[in-house]
Amino acid sequence: MWRFSRKTTGIAIASVIVLIIVIVKSCGGKGEKIYVYEKAVKTDVSKTITVTGELDVMDPVTIMCKTSGIVEGIYTDFNRNVSKGQLLMKIDSIGIEQKVMKAASLIEAGKLEVESAQRELEGKRNLYKDNLISKRAMEQAEIEYNVVVSRYRQIRIDYDMAVKEREYTRIYSPISGVVIAVFKKKDDPVSVAVPLILLAPSLKKMTLIISIDESDIGSIKNGQPVYFSVSAFPDKKFYGSISQVRINPVKTGGLVTYQALVVCSNDEAMLKPGMTVTATVIIDERKSVLAVSNQAFMVNPDGSAASGAEKFLWKRDGVLGSQSYKRIKVKTGLMGDMFTEITQGVSETDEIMTKIREEK
Repeated sequence: MWRFSRKTTGIAIASVIVLIIVIVKSCGGKGEKIYVYEKAVKTDVSKTITVTGELDVMDPVTIMCKTSGIVEGIYTDFNRNVSKGQLLMKIDSIGIEQKVMKAASLIEAGKLEVESAQRELEGKRNLYKDNLISKRAMEQAEIEYNVVVSRYRQIRIDYDMAVKEREYTRIYSPISGVVIAVFKKKDDPVSVAVPLILLAPSLKKMTLIISIDESDIGSIKNGQPVYFSVSAFPDKKFYGSISQVRINPVKTGGLVTYQALVVCSNDEAMLKPGMTVTATVIIDERKSVLAVSNQAFMVNPDGSAASGAEKFLWKRDGVLGSQSYKRIKVKTGLMGDMFTEITQGVSETDEIMTKIREEK
């Protein structure tokens, strides 16, 4: 799991900032320019985006009703741990027992009818062998037997369906997990396809659905680390990683966003489904590289212009005075949120100009 502490920002800012103030009197004598320098340091450079989202359970299972009737009993509750195969709810289905009994009696009658038809067919076959009946009479006996057998098969199907419907009146847990919600109460009417109970396999891991602006979606990829906080624990950081980037656009009020799925750990059971989250996605990162503050690229003490894509910094050089700095050409790597990686042109501990103030 990733660790994003204040080391990158706190140490880099508090320990290595060298406030070297160069005071130069202006030509008119009305103000003083103050040049602020910071040392180039080895630090972590990261580029992030901040997003919002909502927590949900991972791989939830909704138990749906498969018959109609009245809730006779509920044998679980919110937040309960349940085992696979455990009875959770019972439904008193109208007339289901009578339907099963009727189908069972029809099966018994059907068996007797099949046995009688089979004896009749065997007798006709014996008569046919002795040339006592015609071939047509023999074929008619076979047809009558097949009709009886077909009718019995249909009775069996009706019986099996009635038994299955009776099984639907007893709701068993399909998994071992935690009850997140119970949607019905005792004596409530229910029908087919109505949700009864919501289960989660575990709360040790959760999913976080974050909304990514269309301008940032090109930078989001599977596996990128994410850290986030919730209002219930504002000083606590939670961690996860992106497991899916969805291409389906979400349009709201003229804005287009895309959803990404983050899998996060919840070992301490502090996170709850439905919590609103403020998250930071680390879209790129460099570990322990030479870097300078981003502000260093925004100062220009003599107003000189760079040509093309060239980048320059202003390095402290010489003694205090108007010529205490010189322009140096540099090559950069990742430009992060606070620091920019320097790949060429600067050495560690070089003092780089980051700010110019004018005081009266």
